[in-house]
Amino acid sequence: MIGKTLMLTLSVAVAGFVAGAATSGFKHYYNRFADEEDLNDGTINKVIIVADETKKTRGRKK
Repeated sequence: MIGKTLMLTLSVAVAGFVAGAATSGFKHYYNRFADEEDLNDGTINKVIIVADETKKTRGRKK
């Protein structure tokens, strides 16, 4: 009875460690090797100005 309990406890601990190590490794290598587009989670919108067509009158009227 005690042997089964110890083996169950040990196997649960090892399984938890392996799952944590796999998750940590995946996060590390995903952040290291993923493309920039893949790292964006959709909360940040990027704005790119193609051409600046604003008037620059510097206080003078035309």
